[in-house]
Amino acid sequence: MIHPARLRRAGMTLVEILVVLAIVGVMAGVVVLGVGVGDRGVGVESEANRLADRLRLAADDVLVTRRPLAIAFDDEGYVFVRGDGGTVSAADAVEPLRERHVLPDGVRMVGLGVSSPMAIDPDGAGATAGFGFAKGDTRWRVDFDGLNAVVSPVREPVAS
Repeated sequence: MIHPARLRRAGMTLVEILVVLAIVGVMAGVVVLGVGVGDRGVGVESEANRLADRLRLAADDVLVTRRPLAIAFDDEGYVFVRGDGGTVSAADAVEPLRERHVLPDGVRMVGLGVSSPMAIDPDGAGATAGFGFAKGDTRWRVDFDGLNAVVSPVREPVAS
């Protein structure tokens, strides 16, 4: 004969099953909401912010050292270089900005109304420059006036 206390311990109660279902439901919701989050334009925005920070640093360097500086760029990345109005060389790059920055896969950069290399002039003699970053339908813009850089999202497509 089976003891009645053993019958109560075998299996799961309805409350235990409901708790397990609630936990599984919460975990499934987290997974569904998290799918694709890494590819929703965060890379484009961070690249635009990174360029804006580096442009400000480059402008500060020109103000302090009074030595010309330019940004050489293409759709795959950019590098800051020293220049005397003629050709610029990666060997002349400023120490903190020396390395060429390569954009992540799928992110492209275009100069908006500026050509590469573009001189950095914090005295305000140069025109405002614009740079566009795009990946899929996500687009960000960096506007640089020679001293300050402003980052903003773009509603219409970035011109190439």
